[in-house]
Amino acid sequence: TTLSIKMDLGFGSGNQILGNAASGALAKVAKAHEEAIEDEISKYDALLNSTDGELEKLRERRLQQMKQAQLQKRRWRDECGHGRYSSLVDGMEADADVAKAFFQAAKTSERVVVHFYRPASARIC
Repeated sequence: TTLSIKMDLGFGSGNQILGNAASGALAKVAKAHEEAIEDEISKYDALLNSTDGELEKLRERRLQQMKQAQLQKRRWRDECGHGRYSSLVDGMEADADVAKAFFQAAKTSERVVVHFYRPASARIC
C-alpha cells in the first residue's frame, strides 16, 4: 500500500504542492526506517530460533572482539600514553622545536587530545 498524506499549509495551491512533496518524502523515509527495523527484528528472531551451536559461535566471536578491544585499549595506554596528561614543553630547551615534538607525539597514536595554552595564561590542568 502507498501511504498518501495531504498536508495543508494554508498558504494557497503553490505551497500546497510543496507541502505534498514534503509529506511524500517524509513518508518514504519513515517507510525505509520501518523496513530497516523489521529486518533487524527478523535477524534477532532468527537468532532466537537458531540452534545452540550458532549461539555459541556468536558468543565466541563476540568474546574475541571484546578481547581484541581490551588489548587495543591496553596498547594505547601502555605504548601511546593514552589516559595521561603530559606537557611537551616541560624539560625542553628554550630554543627546542615544540612543533616537531608535537608532530612526533601525534604520530604515535591515531587519537590525540591536545590542549593549547600560552605560558602567560593560568594553567587550569
